Amino acid sequence: MTLDDKLQYLLDRFEIQDVLALYARGQDDHQGSDGGILEDWNRVFTDKAVVDYTEAGPPFGVCSHTELAELMRGVAEAPGLMSGSFHNWQHMQGLPTVEIRGDTAKARTDLFATHVGRTHAATPWHLFDAAIFHDDLVRTPHGWRIAYRRLQVIYVEIVETVGLGKTPQSLMGEPPVAPQGAG
Repeated sequence: MTLDDKLQYLLDRFEIQDVLALYARGQDDHQGSDGGILEDWNRVFTDKAVVDYTEAGPPFGVCSHTELAELMRGVAEAPGLMSGSFHNWQHMQGLPTVEIRGDTAKARTDLFATHVGRTHAATPWHLFDAAIFHDDLVRTPHGWRIAYRRLQVIYVEIVETVGLGKTPQSLMGEPPVAPQGAG
């Protein structure tokens, strides 16, 4: 591998990492009913990209990135799955492993996401999920883009969060601990 080849590999890898990070930033910069997610995602995916979130279960499946954005964020008349279910969310991605072969690449990126649940009950809750993105990318005239993304779900947990008047001990069914010197 020549020095020019090594330099091009590094430039491509940095650009791919930025594209993968822009997906999460698009999610997180556009909370609630903010429909601006496609401002970022149109710089992440090719026009004909296929997104396979089948492992996340219904209503997710195989669709385009624009259909995924509508499913998550909804339309003017109705909220989407995320905007209707959660107050806020944050997506944290690990560094991807990337294999570049000419004008195509494969990437694997670990994901951990947390979501603050909307509720009409008195009990606040969080949804946590760990997953892996498996991406096929292509070099386009506009830079690297994801042509195919598959979500592999590792786990999803929904947990009650500690609200006012609750302690970790009360959530575990243990009696409250009296302060030292009391009683």
